[in-house]
Amino acid sequence: MDAATADISQLVAGLWDFVRQPIVDTPWADWRGFWLGQILDDRYVVCYFLPLVPLLMLFSRRHLRIGIVLTGLAFLAYVFGAAYAALWLAMGATFYRISERFAIEARRTDVLQWGPPLAGIAAVGGWYLLGMLIHRVDLPAGLNAWLYQHAQWVFPLGVREWGWEPRIFGQFFKLETGQAAPLIKAVFWNPHNIGVAYFAMRMLHYFSELKRDTIPRQRRSLLNFLAYICYAPGLMQGPLERFDRFQDEMDTCHQRRSWRNVPPALARIAWGLSKGLIATWYFVPVLTSKIGGGDYYGHPERISSYAFLYFGIYIQIFWLYLEFSGYCDVSAGIARLLGYRQVENFNWPWIATSLRDFWRRWHISLSFLIRDYIYIPLGGNRRHVSLNLIVTFALVGVWHALAFQMLAWGVVMGLMIVINQHWVRWMKQLDERPTGRLPVIRRAFIKLRPLPQILSWAITMHFFVHSLLIFFGGSGALRVTWELIRRPLETLLGS
Repeated sequence: MDAATADISQLVAGLWDFVRQPIVDTPWADWRGFWLGQILDDRYVVCYFLPLVPLLMLFSRRHLRIGIVLTGLAFLAYVFGAAYAALWLAMGATFYRISERFAIEARRTDVLQWGPPLAGIAAVGGWYLLGMLIHRVDLPAGLNAWLYQHAQWVFPLGVREWGWEPRIFGQFFKLETGQAAPLIKAVFWNPHNIGVAYFAMRMLHYFSELKRDTIPRQRRSLLNFLAYICYAPGLMQGPLERFDRFQDEMDTCHQRRSWRNVPPALARIAWGLSKGLIATWYFVPVLTSKIGGGDYYGHPERISSYAFLYFGIYIQIFWLYLEFSGYCDVSAGIARLLGYRQVENFNWPWIATSLRDFWRRWHISLSFLIRDYIYIPLGGNRRHVSLNLIVTFALVGVWHALAFQMLAWGVVMGLMIVINQHWVRWMKQLDERPTGRLPVIRRAFIKLRPLPQILSWAITMHFFVHSLLIFFGGSGALRVTWELIRRPLETLLGS
């Protein structure tokens, strides 16, 4: 065996060990420590709804929405605590009343045209802001301690079972023995993981359609509204179904139920859980030890490997993709068991060849919702296109979190899509010219297939992923970017 063959064999053996070892070392029988503590956490708490699916399937078509509300509230009460389930029900009833009043006011001609929309924005936005900021409020210590001692059922699952589970319910602090977990912080640790942020987006859609008068009055019952916001598999993080489509699916899902749906539905759920396992085996250790340790964004100059410095952000977004798309797979599998055709939220985003193409493949339900209810009302492609794109993505950034880094990421993403749009228009103009140096070069380059597609794909992935340095790292993005530029420059100038 020559040296080259030996090196290849050693590389293959190393890769095999990398893939195999985490699987071998997994404590498969450790239900509490591994499955509950590491896999069925964060987004995958949706799996706690699975035992309720057979019960929900017992409800007739006429009573299905009642079953959805009851099982949804039971899911919320078990995972996030009875207090949150009661709050969710009260929130739903309140917003139903507000929406009905909004439907009346929006059709009046004797009021200011922008009065009802501004009132609707204030109601939805105000609730979202409250959800984002309420974790800073504490109950009186005596009341909180009494609830923790005598009514733990109002606290989330992580508090009841683990005292304070850092991965599921935030890592604000470690509880000492006997210390009472703060109820409000335990519940509202992240509005994006408890449904608040997605409820706001659903209300943006619902109120907008009421303004357009596209939802018939007979369909706007309290039960229909509560079923729409209480459907557990999509409650936390979507996908963001449209109200009319959801009601259509509820009316017809019994017709699509069949034992033939069970194997593909279970396979979809298993595929989603497999993504969670892959993320836990190969991505979480790197995120916690090398990126979560603080050097990546805080002191990137301490990271010796330039490859890790460059691709560290890829590890973060691939982990997020596995977790998020895996959650959507589980949700879609549950929906299929019920005969409900859930909208797909991802469509191979990593093969996109432009940023516009990427946002048609990534978080699809959100992309089309912001297009229909933010971008187009701002003017869309009719006027101020560049400004509309920047404002739209700035709002998407703020929707993720009330932080300057999210606003900055949204503005940067909007600017990149503006550049993308201008480039596309320029290329179309070149294609329309019969003569000229640039059109000739472009037509010659297009013939070099698949090189143009590969280059477009590489540029798209590079700019999207590296924009996430701002998303994940905030001001640390500047330090990482400078370090990525500094090292090659020093090498070049030194040589």
